[in-house]
Amino acid sequence: MTNSLLKYLSVIIILIHFSSCKTSSKIPSSTSIKAINNKVADWQINTFEDMGKYRALPPIEKRKNWHTRIKHHELDWTNAALYSGMFQWGEIAGDNSYLEWLNSIAEKNDWQLLKRKYHADDHAVGQLYLKLKTVYGNSHGKRKTHLEQRFDSILIDKKKDKLHWDWCDALFMAPPVWAKLAKQKNDATYLNYMHSQYKKTYDLLWDKEEALFYRDANYFDKREKNAKKIFWSRGNGWVFGGLALMIPDFPKDWEHTNFYINTFKEMANTLKRTQRKDGTWSSGILGDLKTYENIETSGTSFFVFGLAWGINQNILDKATYEPVLLKGWNALVNAVNQEGMLTYVQGIGAQPGVSYKDYSEVYGTGAFLAAGSEMYKYAKKNELYLSKNAITNTSVFTFMKDGGWCWYQDPRAIIKNNKVVLGGLSGQTGDVKVSVFDLKNKENEGEYILHKNFQKDDHNVPAFFTRKDGSILAFWAKHGSEKKHYYSTTSSNNYLDWNTTKEFNHEYEETFGVTYMNLHYMENENLLYNFFRDGPTYNPSFITSKDNGETWGNRSHFIADDVEGRQRPYAKYLQKDANTVGVSFTDGHPRNYGNSLYYAEFKNNAFYKADGTLIKKYTSTPLFTSEAEKIFIGSETKEKPEYCESVPNSAWTCTSAKDKNNNPYIGYTLYINNNDHRYRVAHWNGKKWIDKEIAYAGTCLYSIESSYTGLMDFDPEDPSMVYISTDVNPNTGKATGGTHEIYSAKINSNDTIETIAWKPITQNSEYRNIRPIIVANEGKKVLLWLNGVWNSFINYNVDVKGIILE
Repeated sequence: MTNSLLKYLSVIIILIHFSSCKTSSKIPSSTSIKAINNKVADWQINTFEDMGKYRALPPIEKRKNWHTRIKHHELDWTNAALYSGMFQWGEIAGDNSYLEWLNSIAEKNDWQLLKRKYHADDHAVGQLYLKLKTVYGNSHGKRKTHLEQRFDSILIDKKKDKLHWDWCDALFMAPPVWAKLAKQKNDATYLNYMHSQYKKTYDLLWDKEEALFYRDANYFDKREKNAKKIFWSRGNGWVFGGLALMIPDFPKDWEHTNFYINTFKEMANTLKRTQRKDGTWSSGILGDLKTYENIETSGTSFFVFGLAWGINQNILDKATYEPVLLKGWNALVNAVNQEGMLTYVQGIGAQPGVSYKDYSEVYGTGAFLAAGSEMYKYAKKNELYLSKNAITNTSVFTFMKDGGWCWYQDPRAIIKNNKVVLGGLSGQTGDVKVSVFDLKNKENEGEYILHKNFQKDDHNVPAFFTRKDGSILAFWAKHGSEKKHYYSTTSSNNYLDWNTTKEFNHEYEETFGVTYMNLHYMENENLLYNFFRDGPTYNPSFITSKDNGETWGNRSHFIADDVEGRQRPYAKYLQKDANTVGVSFTDGHPRNYGNSLYYAEFKNNAFYKADGTLIKKYTSTPLFTSEAEKIFIGSETKEKPEYCESVPNSAWTCTSAKDKNNNPYIGYTLYINNNDHRYRVAHWNGKKWIDKEIAYAGTCLYSIESSYTGLMDFDPEDPSMVYISTDVNPNTGKATGGTHEIYSAKINSNDTIETIAWKPITQNSEYRNIRPIIVANEGKKVLLWLNGVWNSFINYNVDVKGIILE
């Protein structure tokens, strides 16, 4: 019997096993979960201003003064719970609109908290602010400021040690904020204070017998109609969900972690035995069905969220809790109406109560989206397990798992000895990584971590250089936060065996660090150059090595901007020949200036135009943008409309290549507005520059960095062959209804944007396909790109996909 037949039969057996397994067969598909999550999220955003219309209210005789149909304050705890779940879904949905909606709320409210200093409800929106920092960083300078001031004032207040969280809901509202702030500031003071307050609440409200929390002290002696203790479903949902949010932010070696995990596991055990046959939990968990005839979905959503998270983190046993989880999720899905509203959400209250078929609440939506996010991860894990045992026939390979890159470090991948050596920066751990793919056997040989837990930022991806002895040099640096470059070399031809990392420390007084690395060798000079962005000026600079990358020095200012203020010209470097580097660059960042595009060639310590005309000798004075060839004229202004995050008619460098006659090709983007970018190509034909628009690049990847597109690249052996990423029709700019896909085209000299025949390489993708690069050497050629969830340069979960072209 052949090996392929044996493999086929083994796969059939595995699939039969899973199809006959009672629980696994009921696991919903990730596609169905994504659809229902999007439906619920979209409905809530579309009805956000009219939320009161859909609000569940208790009977008139039981209403309090807060039971109205007026929109909740956007910083209220009710909305904070919505934002929490919306963020969890937005971070993995592959659709930035959810995160950008949340960011707009934070911006609108100036990142403030409500006024009550100690009240947990007024701390709850802090979860959103701290989570948004993990996506967008501190780009606007306001993130965390008010929150930190509030919490710091509490830590020095004489009342700080009193019990402030005397109701169980508070354990969702405040503790996750304190824990996340402690993690982001790397300051255990916040975490220890949280623990001291949490323990006070636990000691007051925890019932050891039932392993549940009383809502508050008023319920110690109250009983259900069946004489059992009263434990409010949503109240315990707040606690259970809060633990799932908070535990991941604890330090691995924190002495109190087990207390929280054990509390979580004890609650989960109670939930397992108290689940109703319909998959939900009664509003009063221990009450009977006669008392609670209707289902209640907010508490159930929090429980499903926590159970899914617990199984995903291997804290809860899958075999034990999967049936509970799936019953609960199915009940929630059935409670979503045709419009996308989660029904049967109990209104605002402090005890078990009624729920209604036609009403909802924003916190219920948040809890559902949190549950849906963890269910989506759960389903993905199941599908990954099945796919590993399935027979596939595809030309698309995964060259690296969990590896991203920016586009101002080159080369990011090389082909040597029939292998693709590829650099990446993990979006999950911040590891600087190298993977090796064997082109002959079409398989990954392995992965090596150059720098563990370096920094979660795609700007930190390494650049490579093949040395004369066949070994490879890798260079990397942090995104402007350190005054040093790191580098290492392989041991001869084993690209998974790297020597001890060395450092080059840049000496200057300014606080800003260096960014980027581009490695190019000048044969006549016998010098290896590393071109990078310097800290003091933010301008392109270089260091050189006389010994093939072993030691470095000669720190020099290379290109200087002419625009008033602190600008940062963005440069792409092209090895034109053994002694020439072509450089295309901008005035600055398109967020700050309507960039023009410039070009110069650097050889033998002098700058030249494309036709060979000397611009000037290079001594200690850099090349100014005004001295170089201007190949595209931007708006050349700092003014921008309110609806534009970047300056309209602003160019940004993408890539460069050369044709068979050594003539340069420059690929760049042009920003029109956030929803309209263009790809353009300028090339020197031997006599003059030819510049034209070749494709619609579509919408920005996210609005804060509104000039970020999917990018483009040339075939390095034939730059008339172009690869792009766009989320619109490349010829017309019309929306396709999908995400960013990869296209290719052979562009002739007479082609216009309307006539270029773009061919899709990826289609109907669930996640973005962005930042294509083409690597060629030794008669081999590979197209690589990033595929996955990409929310920002510090928040992404992408794999390097690719196809072997030759």
